[in-house]
Amino acid sequence: MMHICTERTDLDELIGNQYWSGEHLLFHYGPLAQAMKGGEELILEHCEALSPFMLAKVNFLLGDLFIDDTAEMIRPQEGFRLTLRRSEAIENREQKACAA
Repeated sequence: MMHICTERTDLDELIGNQYWSGEHLLFHYGPLAQAMKGGEELILEHCEALSPFMLAKVNFLLGDLFIDDTAEMIRPQEGFRLTLRRSEAIENREQKACAA
């Protein structure tokens, strides 16, 4: 599973959030919670857009994850992996700067 990060990416986007559907309050699981529950790899594309503080938060969540909205404890299933991927444009620009 892949998720494209922006400078606005926050924990609600990655973990999930509640929303109203008619008269019912439902919870939509974000990509991090889905990958942990399903034992899948989650690739965070364009991770360079995340602030150092947000990266630290994500790193902290790689163990058990408690979701207050659902009172649910999610334990990473076997096979869960988190991969941070930088955009190729950023890498190419940095390589050119180093070569100059």
